[in-house]
Amino acid sequence: MVIKMNMLPAKYGDCFLIEIKYEESKVFNILIDAGLSLTYKNYLKPKLSEMALNGQRIDLFIITHIDADHIAGAIPFIKENGIADTPKIISINEIWHNAYRHLHTNIPTESNNNLNKMDVALIKSIEVNGYPEENENEFIEEEVQVNISARQGSTLAALLKSNNYNWNSSFDGKAINYENKKSVSYDDVKIVILSPNTEKLEKLKMFWKTELVAQGYIGDIMESEDFDDAFEFLLSREKVDFQENPIEISSQVKDVENLILENFIEDTSATNGSSISFVIEFKDKKVLYLADSHPGIIYEKLTEIYGDEKKIIFDAIKISHHGSKSNTSLELLDIVDSPYYFISANGKHGHPDLVTIARIISRPTAFSRNIIFNYKTDASKFFNNDSLKDKFNYNIKILEDMDSVIL
Repeated sequence: MVIKMNMLPAKYGDCFLIEIKYEESKVFNILIDAGLSLTYKNYLKPKLSEMALNGQRIDLFIITHIDADHIAGAIPFIKENGIADTPKIISINEIWHNAYRHLHTNIPTESNNNLNKMDVALIKSIEVNGYPEENENEFIEEEVQVNISARQGSTLAALLKSNNYNWNSSFDGKAINYENKKSVSYDDVKIVILSPNTEKLEKLKMFWKTELVAQGYIGDIMESEDFDDAFEFLLSREKVDFQENPIEISSQVKDVENLILENFIEDTSATNGSSISFVIEFKDKKVLYLADSHPGIIYEKLTEIYGDEKKIIFDAIKISHHGSKSNTSLELLDIVDSPYYFISANGKHGHPDLVTIARIISRPTAFSRNIIFNYKTDASKFFNNDSLKDKFNYNIKILEDMDSVIL
C-alpha cells in the first residue's frame, strides 16, 4: 500500500496526480488541477490515456480554485472527454469545483433580457475576452506567441453542467467549504477539508462584484449562465493585492538564517484564499495539500483537527502558491513537518521565494527533508549547495521526464 505523487510540468501552474495503491490491481486516483492548456496537451492527456488503457479512472478531480494556471488545462480536458457517462479519454467519478453558482444563496434567477443594454454588452465582452492567452514558449523555445486557450468558447462550469458530470455531489451540490462538510471518505481514503470557509468564499464574491463594477457594470447581480461564464473568465485574470518583492539571488545572500527574519505578510488574494485545501488520509499516511491557500486558515484548522499532536508529521506537503513567501508562515511551519516538500514552479513571478525554502530547511529536524521541484529555478540552484545541505540536513530533487515520488 503506497501513495505515488506525480507533480506534472505545469510551468507556473499546478497539476498533481496522486495514485493511492491499495494493491497492484486497485488504485484510487486523485487529479488536482490541470495547469495550463499545454500542460494537458503535452503531459496530462498522455498520462490519462495510459491509465484508461490499464482500466483505471479518475476517482476524484479537484480544481482547487479559479486562477488560470490551475484551471485552464481542465477546459480542453473536459471538452475532449465529453459526456460523463461516455468519456472519450477517461472516466471521472466526481469533480470538486467551486463556481459562481456556489457563492450565493437566494439570488434572483433572471434572463439577461432584464439587464440594460450596457450591462449585457459588458458581460458579453468579458466572455469574448475569455481566459488569459498562453505563450507557447512557456513550454518550448520559440519566439512565436500563439493563442492556445484564451477563447475556448466555454467555461469549465458550463462544460461540467452540459456534460452532466458528478459535480460537488459529496457536498450535495453546494460549495466545497469545511463549514458544509468537514471530511469525505471513499472507503479507506479520507479527504479532510481545511479551506475554504464561508468567509473566504464571501471575500471572493465581493471581489467579483467589485471587479464587475470597476468594469462599468451598474445593474443587479443575478444568477444566470452568463454570470457563471463572466465570473470564471474575469477572475482567472485576477491580480494579487500586493507586490511581493522577491529577494534577488546574488552573492550578497549568504546567510540562510537571516532570510527567515524577513517580516511575514500574508497573501490577501481573494482567489488564492478560495483554494480548496485538504489532508489526504490513507491508512497510516497523511498528505497535506495546500493549493494556493492562505496559511492563517490552514494553521487554524490543523490545530483544531490535530491539536493533540505537538508536531503534525505528514508523509508529504505540497507547499502553497508555488513557494510564495506570503503563503508559508513560520507559524504554520511550527506545527507541521515532512520528509517531502513539493514545490511546483518554474521561476515566474519570482517563485519559489528564497525565504520560503529558508523557512522550511532552517528548523531543527530529526530526519532529512527532501525539497522536490518540477523545474530548475534560481532558487533550486541556490539551495542545491552541498555545504547548505549538510548544515541543514536536506536534499534537493528535480523531477524529470514525468518522474514520481513513492511515499
